[in-house]
Amino acid sequence: MKTGLLIILLSLAAVASAQSVYKWVDEKGEVHYSQTLPPERAGEAHARLNDDGLVTERVDRVKTAEELAALKAEQSEKREQAEQRRIQAQQDRLFLAAFPTEDDVRQSIQSRRETVIAERESVESLIEQNRDRFAARVERAAALERRGEPVPESVVERVAADRAAIRQLAERLEQIESRLAALDEELAVELRRHRRLTDSG
Repeated sequence: MKTGLLIILLSLAAVASAQSVYKWVDEKGEVHYSQTLPPERAGEAHARLNDDGLVTERVDRVKTAEELAALKAEQSEKREQAEQRRIQAQQDRLFLAAFPTEDDVRQSIQSRRETVIAERESVESLIEQNRDRFAARVERAAALERRGEPVPESVVERVAADRAAIRQLAERLEQIESRLAALDEELAVELRRHRRLTDSG
């Protein structure tokens, strides 16, 4: 009987000694220890200690809905930034594969410039032709007026059409000049990119 009681007491002592001890810091900064965690501390940060006083588990404070939303947004932004870096690295590899040297970059832009320059020359030629035609029709109309003859409506319409065509071609020429300037800027940007990727700048 005594042996059985002794075993029970020893078992209870072992259970008691195996119980966890909780440690937490309250709002005033005071440290507390307890074998039971107060219910109001369940959602707050605390630690579980073993018999030797060593931390066996750390529990962080439960985050609020706003904090969880902010954390989710931050993680999403980091993933997006990582994806952008991956895509940029892939694009940089393709860029260097397509343009191993700076001369390759220049030749690519120059080829496009030549196409645009050819278009500019064509538009300039059309402008000159339209101006000559416009001048001839205006002169014809002026000659008729000097002789006191009426200017046919068809001539008036053609003069107006020539004027509109010249204006449209002039606008197109301005657009072409803008494209050439954009190509010059693109060349500068691409050369800087090439030098950065090859460490030759």
